[in-house]
Amino acid sequence: MKAISDNDAGTREALIRAGLDLFGRHGFEASSIRQIAQVAGVNSAGIAYHFGGKDGLRQACAEAVVATMKQRVFGAAAAMPPLDGLAPEAAVELLLGIVGRVTAFATQAQESETIARFVLREMMEPTSAFETLYEGLVGPVHGQVCRLWAAATGMEAEAQDTRLAVFATIGQVLYFRLARPAVMRRMGWTTIDQEQSEAIAGVIRANVRASIAGMRENRS
Repeated sequence: MKAISDNDAGTREALIRAGLDLFGRHGFEASSIRQIAQVAGVNSAGIAYHFGGKDGLRQACAEAVVATMKQRVFGAAAAMPPLDGLAPEAAVELLLGIVGRVTAFATQAQESETIARFVLREMMEPTSAFETLYEGLVGPVHGQVCRLWAAATGMEAEAQDTRLAVFATIGQVLYFRLARPAVMRRMGWTTIDQEQSEAIAGVIRANVRASIAGMRENRS
């Protein structure tokens, strides 16, 4: 098998970045191979060489989102730590850590806007890339966080209330990415830096604690 050179890897990454940006902004059909190559600063033949075509590039973009978001959710290991014997308060701390990492990414990382546009378009107009996002990210990551939520609350991981609580928490974080201009205007912020990001995370953490406490009380 031919080894991938640093130059090949750089070209591939540049095309994925360009694909994420253009597919998210303009859609798949409206983003031409020529435009993607131009934004990436490479020869248009690189799309066929690395991905077999534009559809293959879209698939690679989805896979890149999955890998990035798993790392952002779970940290460097990109996987949930073992939950066997995990104490409820330890589970809460892990959940709060996830909230902090994902909020920081959503509000401060430059690539979060590009990823959000791409994912939102796939949610609104699903393609084969949606299946990659769901099977690689939404399904397994949501499921793992539900198991962590269950360890914190004593609820069943697949109970309706557990799944909805996790979706609600994700929605809180996403709002600050998708509605960033409205948030900044209403808050009187000129930017969202570390201080503002931590303030946002603090509110969401408090909501998570309240939700967990409510579920525990309902079970008692």
